[in-house]
Amino acid sequence: MATRRSCIGNLIARRLDNARRNFSTFEDESLPLLGVLAFLMIVTTSIHAQQSAEAEKIRDISPDGKFAMRILYDGETNKQLIEGENIDPNKIFSETIKAIELVTLPAKNKVLELLPSDDVGTNYDNITLVWSPDSNWCAFYYNQPRVGYTSVCRQQGDKFVEVTKPEDLRVDVKGDVRNEYIQPLRWTKAGVLLLEQLSIFRGGEIDDAKFQLTAGLDPKTGKFKVISKKKLPPDVK
Repeated sequence: MATRRSCIGNLIARRLDNARRNFSTFEDESLPLLGVLAFLMIVTTSIHAQQSAEAEKIRDISPDGKFAMRILYDGETNKQLIEGENIDPNKIFSETIKAIELVTLPAKNKVLELLPSDDVGTNYDNITLVWSPDSNWCAFYYNQPRVGYTSVCRQQGDKFVEVTKPEDLRVDVKGDVRNEYIQPLRWTKAGVLLLEQLSIFRGGEIDDAKFQLTAGLDPKTGKFKVISKKKLPPDVK
């Protein structure tokens, strides 16, 4: 993480230094004020364009081929981070991600924003999208250092809507929970999702609690919720 922050800092510092050098060539008292202002606008626009070298990744295509997940990110900064850490060239650092969306194919029209705006630019990993066999449902997951939750989306017309909030699909456990991750495993059929919940307790004196959850529509309320749970031994993968 320290290397990543250093890489970003060095990149920004180089851009600011270039901007200062460019501006110094125009430090002539005879230059009209409007000319200075115009130059500053050009430099600012240029820096912003460099910082916003947007790239995209299309992945997790639906079974019917009509939808997919699109990750929009700063390609230039991501490249600098990869070179700085000497890792998988296909990795996308979460700090460079600007948006994660559901889009149509092949037009790439956005139908749903998957990543909450509050989490843009933060540290998270394991971005996952799991489709139902009929392509009418999908489960979206990513985890931050201590928590990870699953959101479920359902197709309505030509759009998708979120039918759960991140913390809806979980079960309570006794004890002082430090970390909690609820990951989608697979859709057993349309509208029925299998998940796994891992709860890690503070202090390490109590074994981790692991559950297999089944979520679906409640026939009485129509709400998508956990409808059954099964506790698993801690070592079950």
